[in-house]
This record gives sequence, C-alpha cells and structure tokens, in this order.
Amino acid sequence: MADEIEQQLVTAALRGDKAAFGELVDRLKRPVFGVCMAHLRDEAEAMDLVQDTFLKAYTRLELFRPDSNFRAWIFRIAANGAIDRIRRRKVRRASELDETVSAEGLDEGPLPAVSSFGRASPFQAHHDAQLGARIEAALATLPEAMRQCVLLCDVNGCSYQEIAEELGIPKGTVMSRLFYARKKLQQELQDYREEATRG
Repeated sequence: MADEIEQQLVTAALRGDKAAFGELVDRLKRPVFGVCMAHLRDEAEAMDLVQDTFLKAYTRLELFRPDSNFRAWIFRIAANGAIDRIRRRKVRRASELDETVSAEGLDEGPLPAVSSFGRASPFQAHHDAQLGARIEAALATLPEAMRQCVLLCDVNGCSYQEIAEELGIPKGTVMSRLFYARKKLQQELQDYREEATRG
C-alpha cells in the first residue's frame, strides 16, 4: 500500500505537482539521510547533502524514467553527491596538510547521534547509537574501494551492475570486493553479535 501511494506521488510530481514532491521529501528524507550519513559520517554535512539531493532531484525530474525505482534513483543521487564530497574533502585535506599535522588529526570520531528525524525512546536511541558506532567502526576497517561497494549495495540498494557502472570497474570485481568486505565485517562484528545474543 505504501509503495502504491509513493508511486502515485511520483506520478503527480512528474506532472508538476509541487505538493506531491514535498510529500515524497517527507517520506524519504530519513532513509536518504541514512545513505548520506553512512558515506560521510558527519551529521551536519549529511543533513546538508539531504537538501542538495532533493533539490537536484527536483530540478532533474524530467530525467527520471517513470518505469524505474524512484527510491533507488534518489539514493543514487545521494550516493553520488556523497562520493563527490569525499573526493573534494580528500583533495582539500591533501592541500592543507603540512609536516606539523599528525595522522591523529584526520580522525573523524564516532558516528554522531541522529536526533533530527524520528522519536526513538532513550533506550532505543542508546542501543541504536551503540550499534551505529560499532558498524561505523567496522566499516572504517575496510579499504575505501570495498567500503564504497558495501555502501552502494547494502545501503543504497544498487545492483552489482549499477555499482560496476558507477565505479567504472568490472561486475566480477564488485562481487569479489563485496564478498571479502562482508566476510571482514562479520569478523569485526562477531563479538557484538555474541553480546547481543547473551543480552
């Protein structure tokens, strides 16, 4: 039912209904924020990218194919925006670094709590923050190439072929990176799973 309503809103938005697009924003802002946060690991920057994502989607609505998945399209815009920001961040850092800057200065810290969307209980918020921090720490252990594949596949819902096209690599390479990345993530999160089972 929710998918049908969303499709109706998409159809109306494509016809120029601004209110329908506004409702789509309300429905999708939280999952889009999750995509942005997973890539950027910075709450303020992620929220800024959410706004950019919907603005870009609105100005490019004519490029959306009605027979395709609107959520996947929005998530792809968000992911592309995040990847662009990460690239710019790396270039900026490289230009700003000098001999007095230590490696510790590049640490981005733990995943901040997401307080802008939703009304989770304090207990649930604490649990989610713990889990989020553990997942974030596990993701941080992956090489950048593997991490991008995991985020594009498991967070953004992109297919292997879409990831291959997005990153300009063979589909087989995507599958290989995902296999080894997931294996490593399972190892990194093993103790947390055991704690959760005992608790």
